[in-house]
Amino acid sequence: MRQVRFWKSTVLFLAGPMLLFLMLAGAEAQAPATPGKAKADRLVMGLILPYRDYMRPWIVGTPDHNIQHDPAFEWLFEVGVESGKYNPWLAESAAMAQDGRSWRIKLRQGVQFHHGYGEFTAKDVVHNHALWCDDNYPGRKDPTSVGYKEGMCAVQRIEVVNDHEIVMHCKVVCLDLPFYYSSASSVIIFSKAQWDKEGEMGYESKPAGTGPYIFKERARDRYVLYERAPTPHWKWGVGDWKEIQMTWTLEEPTRHAQLLAGETHLTELNKDLVDALVSKGYKLIRSRQVAQQIVIAFGGLYFGTEDKQTGRYTEHGGTTGKLDTSVPWTNKKVRQAMNKAINREELLRVLYKGRATYTYVSGYYPDLPGWDPTWEKRFLEMYGYDPAAAKRLLVEAGYPKGFKGKAWLYPFAGAPELIPLMEAVQVQWREVGIELELEEADLVATVLPKTRDRKANWYLRAGPPSKKAVESQIAAFNAGKATPHWFEDDTIYKMWEELLQLSDPAAADAQLRKIGNYKFESFEIIPLFDVYIEVVVNPNIVNDWPFSGWDGGDLGHTFFISACKQEKPCK
Repeated sequence: MRQVRFWKSTVLFLAGPMLLFLMLAGAEAQAPATPGKAKADRLVMGLILPYRDYMRPWIVGTPDHNIQHDPAFEWLFEVGVESGKYNPWLAESAAMAQDGRSWRIKLRQGVQFHHGYGEFTAKDVVHNHALWCDDNYPGRKDPTSVGYKEGMCAVQRIEVVNDHEIVMHCKVVCLDLPFYYSSASSVIIFSKAQWDKEGEMGYESKPAGTGPYIFKERARDRYVLYERAPTPHWKWGVGDWKEIQMTWTLEEPTRHAQLLAGETHLTELNKDLVDALVSKGYKLIRSRQVAQQIVIAFGGLYFGTEDKQTGRYTEHGGTTGKLDTSVPWTNKKVRQAMNKAINREELLRVLYKGRATYTYVSGYYPDLPGWDPTWEKRFLEMYGYDPAAAKRLLVEAGYPKGFKGKAWLYPFAGAPELIPLMEAVQVQWREVGIELELEEADLVATVLPKTRDRKANWYLRAGPPSKKAVESQIAAFNAGKATPHWFEDDTIYKMWEELLQLSDPAAADAQLRKIGNYKFESFEIIPLFDVYIEVVVNPNIVNDWPFSGWDGGDLGHTFFISACKQEKPCK
């Protein structure tokens, strides 16, 4: 852990000499308090990663991209802030057919698009489904790509009953349709009328949503700015801010300094910096629910047999010829050894300050279907920290002197600890003879193309997959239906196919548990922690921000950020 402590102390040392000055400067820059009013007209959010510098979510898409859509756009379903349940949003109600292969959905009436593009109706749902799922949709130049496209496009046809009622027909059982059309996924409702009038690029220059804020402008690589709609929103009323500006800065010391100087009003920082700021009067706000799982994925576990007739594993160039068995962790005993060489307790204490719980199986959560309570009881024996056992496993696997590998380092929104985490694991693995070379990499330019094309054989990578529907995680990480390609083999693929034929929720729950146990016993990844997203805010400006943690690109419901309207800071 020496590298981690040095990295953190360096950041704190650099920030320390300016701390009091910047705090005072930031405080003096704020407008005087007026009872009942926000002290700033513009809320400035200091975020980590823009991820995509355009508004069309179907181009190399990801739900993490959708934070920038959140103030102005809406989905059919909302991930409830407190409950995490799928609530009606632009959909007024939804009922699944008995066979699980269709959903009858009634749409909200009277909802207006911005810029005079008229009322939201069934034609807008048909249009947005086609944008994602019709390979030859007229006017769309770029192919569509997103981790959850398989589930989104399980909807094969949309039957329009009338302007405000539709039936979505699926090619398989689609129990999780509300997830795929919710704020946790990517089917954002754009205006069909705007597409017809302005074409695809109208969505970039002046996109029309239905949310409580309206897109105003973008400065590439710097910010996107929204202004409050002139009339109260049909669901959320009037927001506290005249404008919301999202800014992006990769470097953590810079984000820290921006907050201290009053240039931003909230940001994401590692927990040492957060705790230091809280001790000086800043306020910590956490997502209302667990938001992410911190894991380390093995590159190169491409065990699946490609089948072009059925389409199995044919995505992104297929699996044929991609498996390299000289990669040490293609051996299950090596994967177990690498898990047992990690001191999770130390990482939890030092990096995460105890504000996390253990992950047992990727994509599985105690409050979602498929959970097996025996995982916690079995975890210590199978995954628990035991360097001696790790060395024995390496000997049994044919690596008595250990081996060398590589890992990518990159920042990621909502997870400021990712880089020091990999540095810490590098030190821990050295104790059992595993030498890890760390490479700084651009997530979009380097990491995603390599993982997408199944060319990550010798690389490990830390990641914070968001809390999502369990089936969607299996499709994305194990069945090849997205770009990560974590752990792919024919057994898990067959179980996933069987899952999509089960309309009985109890049977689906049992099948998910069966898949989860297979993943658990295969050591598919290095599971670490279930975490909340934490933001630190200036309490003179911000009162609260209730968000679930797995909606709108994880940092959703930005229109719920409330202003501090009293003279004293809001604690």
